[in-house]
Amino acid sequence: MQPYRLWKQNTAAALLIVAALVIASTFGEQKRLANVAATGPATTSNATTTSSAAQVTTPPPRVVTTIGSVDTPAAEAIVDTTLRISGWALDPAGIKSVEIRVDGMSYAADYGVARSDIAAVKPGFPDTAAAGFEFSGEFPQLELVRHAVIVVAINRAGHETVLSTKSLIPPQAMALWSSLRNMHSALAARPFRFLMMTSAIAAGGPAGVESVYKEYLSRTTGIGIAVPILYLRTTRGAGGDWVFDPDFDLTRMCGKRVVAEDNLRGAIQYSIEKRLPVQFILNGGIWADASCDTPEWDINDHLEQDVNNCQWTQDNVVFPDDYLKNLPGSTDSPELARTLTYNVYASKVRHYKRRNLQAAARIIATFAHAHPDLFAGVSHDADTYMNPFFIQNHVLQIFDYNPGMLKQFRHWLAGTGPYAGKPEPGAPDLSRYRRPRRLTLKDVNRIARKHWTSWEQVDPPRSFPGSPYQPAAPGQPPIWGDPWYQEWQVFRQHIIALHYDDLSRWANEAGIPKDQIFSAEGFIAPDAGQSPFAVRITSRGHNYDTSGVSIEGSIPRAGHLGAVLYGETAENQTPMEVPHSLFATFARMDPGWTVVETNATNLKKALEQPRYSQSYHAFRDMFNFDAQGVSVMAWNGSNGLYSDQPGYLPYTAWRNTPAEAAMRDFMVTHADLSRGTRLWAFGAPGYSDDDGWRLEEGKVHARGGYLDLEFGAATATLLSPPDQVIRTATIGSVVLGLQDSGPIAAIQIFGRTDDLSPWVAIGAPIPATRFQHVDAGVQVPLTWPEALRAKGTIVTELKIVMAFDEGVTSARLERVALYPRTNEIQRRQ
Repeated sequence: MQPYRLWKQNTAAALLIVAALVIASTFGEQKRLANVAATGPATTSNATTTSSAAQVTTPPPRVVTTIGSVDTPAAEAIVDTTLRISGWALDPAGIKSVEIRVDGMSYAADYGVARSDIAAVKPGFPDTAAAGFEFSGEFPQLELVRHAVIVVAINRAGHETVLSTKSLIPPQAMALWSSLRNMHSALAARPFRFLMMTSAIAAGGPAGVESVYKEYLSRTTGIGIAVPILYLRTTRGAGGDWVFDPDFDLTRMCGKRVVAEDNLRGAIQYSIEKRLPVQFILNGGIWADASCDTPEWDINDHLEQDVNNCQWTQDNVVFPDDYLKNLPGSTDSPELARTLTYNVYASKVRHYKRRNLQAAARIIATFAHAHPDLFAGVSHDADTYMNPFFIQNHVLQIFDYNPGMLKQFRHWLAGTGPYAGKPEPGAPDLSRYRRPRRLTLKDVNRIARKHWTSWEQVDPPRSFPGSPYQPAAPGQPPIWGDPWYQEWQVFRQHIIALHYDDLSRWANEAGIPKDQIFSAEGFIAPDAGQSPFAVRITSRGHNYDTSGVSIEGSIPRAGHLGAVLYGETAENQTPMEVPHSLFATFARMDPGWTVVETNATNLKKALEQPRYSQSYHAFRDMFNFDAQGVSVMAWNGSNGLYSDQPGYLPYTAWRNTPAEAAMRDFMVTHADLSRGTRLWAFGAPGYSDDDGWRLEEGKVHARGGYLDLEFGAATATLLSPPDQVIRTATIGSVVLGLQDSGPIAAIQIFGRTDDLSPWVAIGAPIPATRFQHVDAGVQVPLTWPEALRAKGTIVTELKIVMAFDEGVTSARLERVALYPRTNEIQRRQ
């Protein structure tokens, strides 16, 4: 029965770690680490971690003696094949040499250039008067990807110090897809954006976002910010009935903390001034009031003073809000024990939430109408669920048993009250949510094995046999196998879905377009022995408390799924209760989904720095499975430059991390590539990946940005990764980036809808004379047969048969793309 308890503990720890950034001053964290780097490491750290993370050994502080800088170029990215670098370097032992390393290959810079300016401010070093270095090199044969440039100073003792990292990008790499984009401008109506999650705008939190990636931008890829707006906290206070205040005074304090770091007007003004797209995180959920209790400003805190507005345990207990402040993983003692109920009879909760959310949304809608190019959408109430954080006093605490919730449960079972279109005053009409089969009291008694004589007696399970502290009796099924508990589980999943529907509808009524409204639900990979998380609202039988979360229930009717992804789920590597991956499931259920928060760190191993491969896989699959964009955690969190220093937190880190490098590579390979395309780039210099492609017969060698194919009989039969979501109504061609397409005589493409289905030819073999040559490779139109053209058909796998000239047994493949259908492609068919 261990999984039940483990899920509670691990999920609580994982989600609390996220809270450290969501509710705390991330800008302060960045400044603290910067001070560590400047003055030497602190002897102690106040950071609290999960028990598994706490076992990670902190490395000793670095001793850095070499100093120096790269003066030119100032930008991180050099879009050119000529590389010119200059700067200076000094060391008490003297500088032996300075090297420029391009993809690991070393080139010597000229060291010893006179620098009187450095001599004037850095006396006492050997070679002070001639501390400069210069390098100029031509790299015309570079592959069309981003190339890492590292500037390294080596002192006379042989110790190396990295002075700077840059990127060298051949101009043609940023234009591979431009010709196709020029022909089909409608495909780039809305770019795929990386949004930097940030806070404390007035204090400089997002400083630099608008400029640091400037050279990477294209017509189809962009950069922006995601900023939390606490619409129940930034108000006019108790004296003003907690009306939302877009100009909330950011100097107001809650103990030693500010009440809020950002207000709506400041976020809008910053976006306009910097021409920086912004996504507004409209947060009135469990995290929004977690930093400290301030009922004079926060209506959430005020409402929680009345237990009737709160979620109740199975024992009818409402804990003090700070009851969980010492949970592992919490760095800021968040107040998470008391959270508002979601039942439709909580009229005060619904009134204030709707009123304030719509007040904020109306202002945002006005901004979006005036500046559509700067509006990246809104997300709602991160992690909406029944409180999952409790195992207290050897008793599992399950929520929500608020009397209003029990009343709604009974109406839901019977299909009465609001589910029959007869709501009480203040409650909504829920007839569209009525269950397919309404239950009678006799049905309920049979399922629950009770003898209730009235609906008022009907009660959900309040004991949980098979949970850690309540062993099941001999022959007694564990709680998750109990049909009555499963009814309660499905109802709670319905409640979470209903709340996201409410939030999205309220925002839409205030003028926000549906396709720019997102939920913000967290999906944490299950531990070994646990069931996968719920896909459908009606999913049953999970051997842990789902807390009401399901994928379907996180897709609002007036908006789209917004996913919060860390670790395995960010990498699309988690068990599923359906025969599809997590992202394939997202794409099938909601092609308009997006990622509202992500970091590759596994929160159950919170101090382990994620590898480059994890973010490469994450960004590749997010794009290939239709995500609208990615919000990354976090711009003003920890900085990867200090990853070996005490206090470094990988789950808040973005700058100078492998994840940031993966994003840079992505923005080069996807420059001017329309959303809706599927692209496999086979890694990057220094990282090899076959992206799941393989030969039916032969060998595939991943080389770091391309594949070398070995095959026999002058034919290469290439198989795509399985479980793709290829909609025949939208994909119109395949682009094969062959290094040399001369020896290829013909191409034929096949598809199938699942692993057991037969391959279906997508048109006849196409001879080389009919190939369309574009900058990215050979474009082959797809003539979908009748068998694959039915509405909604999804092909999960492709087979590409390439016939080469006689004697050819190898080929180099630099990329494969599935390009969206266009009128031009249709005409050629």
